[in-house]
Order: sequence, then C-alpha cells, then structure tokens
Amino acid sequence: MRFGDGVELSINASGNFKQPFYLNKESTWSQCTYTDGLLAVPIAPNPYPLDSKFGVGGDGTDTWNTTGDLQSNPIMAGPVFDSSGFSGGSGVIKVKGNITVGTAQLELINSFNIDAGDNFIEVTTTAKNIGAAAITNLRYWIGTRDDYVGGTDSPTIVRGNLVSGAFQPLTLMTEVSSALRITTPDEGILFFTLASNANNSHAGFDFNFNPSENLDPESALISNTIDGSYSMYVRMNDLAVNESDSFTWYYAAAALDDLDDVIGDVADASCPTCIPDTDNDGILDPFDSCPYAAGVASLSGCPWPLYIGNNYKTTTVSNSIEIANEWYLCSLSNADYYNIAYHSGASAEPVVGDSIIYNNNYTFSHSLLFDTEGFAFMKLRDYNKIVEVQKSDGKIIAIYSCP
Repeated sequence: MRFGDGVELSINASGNFKQPFYLNKESTWSQCTYTDGLLAVPIAPNPYPLDSKFGVGGDGTDTWNTTGDLQSNPIMAGPVFDSSGFSGGSGVIKVKGNITVGTAQLELINSFNIDAGDNFIEVTTTAKNIGAAAITNLRYWIGTRDDYVGGTDSPTIVRGNLVSGAFQPLTLMTEVSSALRITTPDEGILFFTLASNANNSHAGFDFNFNPSENLDPESALISNTIDGSYSMYVRMNDLAVNESDSFTWYYAAAALDDLDDVIGDVADASCPTCIPDTDNDGILDPFDSCPYAAGVASLSGCPWPLYIGNNYKTTTVSNSIEIANEWYLCSLSNADYYNIAYHSGASAEPVVGDSIIYNNNYTFSHSLLFDTEGFAFMKLRDYNKIVEVQKSDGKIIAIYSCP
C-alpha cells in the first residue's frame, strides 16, 4: 500500500494518512479515494486524504449523536513524528500533536503500522485530555467524503461484520456494523475496527465535507451502489483531565479475487490471541453481552429480551390448559413477579417456534426450571399472554392470549 504520491510525506496536518493506494496486479497504483479535478482538466488535481471529525460535549444519551462541539479535520499543533520503528517501507510511524475542539484540548496520537507485503494498515488512535476540565460525549469519525476505487466512481458499499475470518453482511439496518466492504468488479476495500462502541455508515458524496458523518449508522442502508462517502464512527470514553482512550482500526485494499484472503489476514491481525465469537453473531466474546446465545447485533449480541413470569405451573401434557381458568397467571402485573429472559427469533415479540434461550432467574441456559421434563406455563408481561415452553430445550410450543 501507499499513502500520498510516493514522494511526499504520507501523513497530513491533521495526522491522517493521505490519499490511499494499493499496488494492483498490473503493478500500477490504484487509488482508493477520489481526486478532485481528475476528470476536469485543467483544474489542479486535489487528491482526497481520509477525513476525520471529533465531537465533545452536548447530550450524549444516545451512543451516536452530533450534539456539542464538532471539529472536522482539526489541525495538529506542534506535530511530532516518530519513525524509529519504520524501515524499508514497513514498520510503525507515529504522529503526535495537540488539537482543539470547542474549549476541549486533546493530545492526539495516530500510530500507523504496516508490515512488508501486507495489503492493509493497522492504525491505533489515542486521544488524551490535556485540558483543564473533563471531556464528555467524546466521538470520532474517520472515512472519506468521496470514494473512488481504481477506475470506478460508484462502487458497492456493504455494512457488515467479520465472522470467523470472513465478511458477513448485516441482515438488519439497525444492527451494529464493525466493517465496511467497498467493491467494484475488479477490486475492493475493507474498513474495520473491533472498538466496542463503533458503527459504520455510508451516504452520498460531497466535495467539501463527509456526508456520512451526519447519518446515524442505524439509518444507513445495508448495501448501496453509489458515488458516495463512508465513515467509521466510534463513541470513545469520557475523559477526566489527563485520561486517555484508544482504539485500533484497519484499512485494506486488494484485487477482488484476493480480497477475501486479505480480510482473513485483517481478522487474524485484529485477533492475535484468537478471541472467540462463540455464538457466531459477529461480536467477539469480550464485547458481547450474551456471548453464549446467538442473537441480534443491535442488542449488543443478545437475543430479544422480554419480561417473563416467575410464577408458573407445569404439566407433562402439552396444550393442556384452558385460558379462561388461568385468572391468577393472567392477573399478575406487579414487576416483582417477573424477570428479564431472552428469546430467539426474528422479532421482539416471541412466536411459536422461538426458544427461551436464557432466563436470568435460573441456573441453566436451556432450562427454565431445575428439571427438564414436561412443559411450563408463564405469563409474558408486556404482551398479556401466557407462553408454553418445552422444558427440555426451551422451545415455545404454544402461546395463549389472556382475556
């Protein structure tokens, strides 16, 4: 890979790498972002580096927000470069400088690591509060205002995650996307992070700013073929004075028939100790609230939550109750009678065929009670229904509506 024209310094005044390229199979450098003026001679070419934006303060109730003070591509004051770990086109280069966002003062460090022969670069971004007051609602965006892959100005952008070393597209727009795959018929790019509060978005392009920074990732299409922009959003930790926070992200590019192998290389590099994804939902176990029960990424890896009754009755014969006689279970409404359980399925309200995967008040993942024979009947508080569960595996076999 190469950043910039191959002669100039590869890092700009904001501490970002300049226009990225990869060496294609014809041994020529293929650009990965647009060059303003490329098709408009004699306008002077203006190659686009990656764009960044910081946000501080404001209402941080929602993980993604654009409140408070925002600063696009802040210029580093007093930048210092450390290339002692870089030699022969590979290794680590660090740049450190101070930036101002509103009244907040931050020390920003970007550490760029690229190994010889790799088709990806690993970047660790660190922000330290060097001001006089605590920083809240700290956010960071990184991406491009106008993509252009090789010779194609309208590539296909897909939101997804890396699962077992491969790219897996989202199934719901509201799921969290840790990865973006941008492809043409000939080549492709991967944008990826393991940061726990990260999400990716894409939108149309603009010559002056990155439109995708203004789009809540949960509102971004899963896939689109467009002359567009894209960005990685990370909600960083609040910082007391002299505190810092870091996250690592990856940028890769390759010929299309090599891209899957490069994605595998990125997955290996980002998970050197092979952190498992036990439930295969695209969220690694350390970042997954429910690592042992396959669920939906938008719920931090958990299945759907619901309030399920602690009061129950059991039977050895299924479909054996008459709802008109279940006045006691149906009458329960006090919150003390319920606990939060989780169920599988495609929607928040369970249906026959879903399974109660985990119940907080009981020991075993697949047993609502301490025995596994027969069937249990419990009320679902939020739906005013009674659910019949097969105790051997938690499968819902019937649902009854309360009067």
